Amino acid sequence: MSERLAISSPALPSVGWLAISGVLLAVSFLATGGIFVKLSALDPIATGAWRVGLAIPLAYLWMVSERHSTHRSAPPLPARANGVLWLAGIFLGLDLALWNISFSYTTVANANLLANLVPFIVVPTAWLLYGEKVRSTFLYGLLVAVSGVVLLLANKITASEQALIGDALAVATALFYGLYLLTVSRLRRTCSAAQIMYHSSFGSLLVLVPLALLLERQIVPTQWAALLPLFGLAALSHVGGQGLLAQCLKYLPTGFSSVLVLTQPLIAALYAWVLFGEQLGALEMGGIGICLAGIYIAKRSQD
Repeated sequence: MSERLAISSPALPSVGWLAISGVLLAVSFLATGGIFVKLSALDPIATGAWRVGLAIPLAYLWMVSERHSTHRSAPPLPARANGVLWLAGIFLGLDLALWNISFSYTTVANANLLANLVPFIVVPTAWLLYGEKVRSTFLYGLLVAVSGVVLLLANKITASEQALIGDALAVATALFYGLYLLTVSRLRRTCSAAQIMYHSSFGSLLVLVPLALLLERQIVPTQWAALLPLFGLAALSHVGGQGLLAQCLKYLPTGFSSVLVLTQPLIAALYAWVLFGEQLGALEMGGIGICLAGIYIAKRSQD
């Protein structure tokens, strides 16, 4: 990961809005994660472990169907590629552990907002490690999008002392999720999304299972109903969200993809409005408009 790769970013015009729509759909699936974590009867890290574990058979079936559709068997992964896949999983495992725990200390709004400030991690790191160009127009779009997200959640963000731990955990989540996105964006040049989802899951479990056993008590469902949120996390948030996101990262520059991920708290706020009756006022609607404008500006900078 420390070596500088002289590979240019993929251009947007060849795939355009199809890949962008795919990322937005993936983010819509990812935004259900907070809902299922809140509904889970298990402790937060154990919930993340079950999410990944239940997703492994789905990812395996996806990988097998992918091989059948191409009518060829996949060659064995080189040891280095397999190691990077596990590293991506470790990053995601740390992301899930910290993000799930943050809900116990801070609000859902804070956790979503701070955990999705990924571009501040991804863009400088992609420039430093991979030499990806950062245009001034992209930075303007990024600032506009971040301003829209902050405005959308302004009325919900708390500054209580009790929330500081949760806020810090959410910021750390952004760090590990940004590293995950960077790793996956490079893996997509040699690995399919299904391969990434399947093999990286074992790296995530390498982190989540020991942490859950060491730190938590409620780690096994005691009722069948307790499995429902876990299946939701596995199918929608993990395979539907992370899998589709990995599929689309092949066709979009890393920095622009990270801006699209910023829409997750926006979509989560819309879910809260539909499911829980949380109203979107003029301030929130303005935030949505500003965020979408920022995404458009960032997209134009990559054309």
